[in-house]
Amino acid sequence: MTRGLKLGFVLVVGLIAGISVGVLYARQTIGTSSNWMSQWAAVGTYAELTNLQYQYADEAHARAALSDFVKFAEQLRAKGTISDPKTFGFDVALAYMRLAMLDRRAGNMDGYQANLSSAQDALKAAGSEHTSADEMERFVSQHEPHR
Repeated sequence: MTRGLKLGFVLVVGLIAGISVGVLYARQTIGTSSNWMSQWAAVGTYAELTNLQYQYADEAHARAALSDFVKFAEQLRAKGTISDPKTFGFDVALAYMRLAMLDRRAGNMDGYQANLSSAQDALKAAGSEHTSADEMERFVSQHEPHR
């Protein structure tokens, strides 16, 4: 074999190997990003729908929407597939705090305490240090202009 032919052969083999590795890496990277964006969009859309229900529906429907969102969030947490733990934690904490506020307005102080505690846990999991009852109520009051 001539030197040029050997060099050409090595070049083709290297090119094929490089393309193969590049395709595998891109597939993995794009797949991960796609999964992350899909989950982020699903949680965000569901949280916004819950927000609209909370703001404009009667108390029973607001409570049902918040409870459904919390169940959905807990299923995601159980699967261990949370792509953005901080945003996820804030969405879950807000839902629990809104449930707590509904309980307090209804005079259900046990429900208020249970949901307040769950909201505090969600914020702690998201990395927040501001989890006192006063800070939690301030947090929810910043996010509920209509109720």
